Amino acid sequence: MGRLRNLYSLLTAAGELSERHRPLNPGRDWMQHVDSIDSYLQVCRERVAVSRTDLDTSQRDRIIGGNSPFLLQPPQDSATRRTVLMVHGLSDAPFLLRDIAGWFQSQGFRVLSMQLPGHGTRPGDLLDIRWQDWLAAQQQLVELLAEDSDELYLLGFSLGAVLNLYQALLEPRFTALLLFAPALGITPLVRAACPLSAASRWWQRAAWFDVQPDTDCFKYESLTNRSICEVYRLISAQQRLAALTELNTPLFVVASETDATIRSGVILDWFAAQRSPHKRMLYYSTGRPEVPVGVEVINASLPEQNIKSYAHTALLQSPDNPHYGREGAQHFCTHYYHIAPDKYQRCKAGKEDCLGEMFTETPDCQVIRRLTWNPGFDAMLAKLRGFLDQLEPSEK
Repeated sequence: MGRLRNLYSLLTAAGELSERHRPLNPGRDWMQHVDSIDSYLQVCRERVAVSRTDLDTSQRDRIIGGNSPFLLQPPQDSATRRTVLMVHGLSDAPFLLRDIAGWFQSQGFRVLSMQLPGHGTRPGDLLDIRWQDWLAAQQQLVELLAEDSDELYLLGFSLGAVLNLYQALLEPRFTALLLFAPALGITPLVRAACPLSAASRWWQRAAWFDVQPDTDCFKYESLTNRSICEVYRLISAQQRLAALTELNTPLFVVASETDATIRSGVILDWFAAQRSPHKRMLYYSTGRPEVPVGVEVINASLPEQNIKSYAHTALLQSPDNPHYGREGAQHFCTHYYHIAPDKYQRCKAGKEDCLGEMFTETPDCQVIRRLTWNPGFDAMLAKLRGFLDQLEPSEK
């Protein structure tokens, strides 16, 4: 009921639309000017610089850098040509993958963290996006990276993980898929995004699932119904393709049981059905759920750290992340913005009662800040290292 009230508030809130809510860089066509990874990096950075509306501060270079794709080269003594292409989630920026990208670089990988079309610039650029725009941009980068890679891995978060699955079903050329909170199932209420997006021709507010201040310079807080609808369409397309094609690529999956963005039970069912000869999953839970073979349950209740549960946003950031980490300046409180302004102010000020997934308040935790880092980040990386080491030579 709480989520239903929240959705109603989002749909009826007036929300001030401003310059950032108007599109400047459409999602399609511009990739035709990209013929190398270097040109891709340059074009995207230029698009960020001319699109953002928050660059009149001393943080200009940091904001541009965090919203632009980045390339990390392996140490010069690396013996193999291994590349990992990383794909962020809906409303995110390449910055989301900085911590794990640095780890992969230290392991001898070349890393490209891409920028999905419509992202990193302004929320309005998601008003006319299509899931095929995201897919085409990723396919173009895969082709460029494959030219000088012996092994090609795909790592994705949420929306990015579903794109990776679609790519691997289209062409089984990848050494492994590394999927974090894959958006294989979304909450039923979100399905209203498609008809609402269509209704925006008559009612401007219907174009927006939410309109917020966008205080996070590396993530849209204002979000269009069109983009959510396109995620739903991508999931449907991926399911149709999966019904026709068997996936045999090695899989490493990480998810949280308490996830307010996606349906984590769908991930467990999907994982159980996979016939890949090499698959492993980490599942953060506050209880003792029954899980398929190959799934390791990890305790997500850490009262000594005031952590009630893990969140959708908690998987990929280190506790030391300067923006999202334990001492980071960014506090994720958007779930209170419309429905509880007093709680929003407490949460933004760092005066929350506990950390965890949004909408999971309890009598002893009336104000919960969404967890944005993984307390077990290093342990997760150690398990990822073990997974990579166990791949057979034919798979590597």
